[in-house]
Amino acid sequence: MKYKSLEQLFRQTASRLSLSSCPFLEARLLIQKAAGWDESEFFRQLDSPVRPVLLRKLETLVRRRLSGWPVAYLLGRKEFWSLEFKVNRLVLIPRPETELVVEKVLSLPLSDECRLLDVGTGCGNLAVALAREKPLARVVAADISRRALRLAAENARKNRVKNITFVHSDLLEYFIKRKLQFEAIVSNPPYVSQSDWEKLDRPVRDFEPKRALVAGPTGLEIIARLVSQADLCLRPGGFLVFEFGAGQEKEIFKLFGPGWSRPEITKDYSGQPRVMSARKTSQS
Repeated sequence: MKYKSLEQLFRQTASRLSLSSCPFLEARLLIQKAAGWDESEFFRQLDSPVRPVLLRKLETLVRRRLSGWPVAYLLGRKEFWSLEFKVNRLVLIPRPETELVVEKVLSLPLSDECRLLDVGTGCGNLAVALAREKPLARVVAADISRRALRLAAENARKNRVKNITFVHSDLLEYFIKRKLQFEAIVSNPPYVSQSDWEKLDRPVRDFEPKRALVAGPTGLEIIARLVSQADLCLRPGGFLVFEFGAGQEKEIFKLFGPGWSRPEITKDYSGQPRVMSARKTSQS
């Protein structure tokens, strides 16, 4: 099909993507990706003829989108905390509700030069956002995946953040062995059960890394390890803040022993419990 202008192609692409929640936005973003344009260049080109090379690249992107590919993976980027992060299929796509972890940490009585640890950093969105907000803090980002760590380090450079150290670790094992402690530990850990994973939307199941989503049969396996290990890696008075799944709060409360203050829950934008925070009150 021949198009008289980019605007005609834009409208036809949006029509093909009509089942998505934001077809016109997705159409614009995919055209920009195919052409290598920013938003302002896209609008300057609306009356221009369409080049065949743009059509070919766009067709590949649209077909992938129609087959279920998340837009963020097609674009290779996702916004979080008003910052842009490179993403690929090795890491989870950052979600808006995870910004609640950042908000909670920033509300805590932490010194400007505190030591912060982000466990399971993925693309580095939590670590980079916190490092930007607390430029004097000493932030450590840890992950079991070396390739994820390389991507997180790239995102730190992209967002001009220098106060982060990247460490390869299975949860907190690296830090326990070296007896390192922090004022705050944050995480968006895997918390989906195997049975719930099978019910997730197809784009999540088919494209996002299962290891970063599924914790085990109950969904609480990683969180249980995180709480237990954090007890060894937090200084007295330090905080543990992490995201969790729907209906898990009662079981999570049971994981905190007498050396912790009663955990507090922050609800997400839909009113569902989403973030747990607790303060360590004594030395292990």
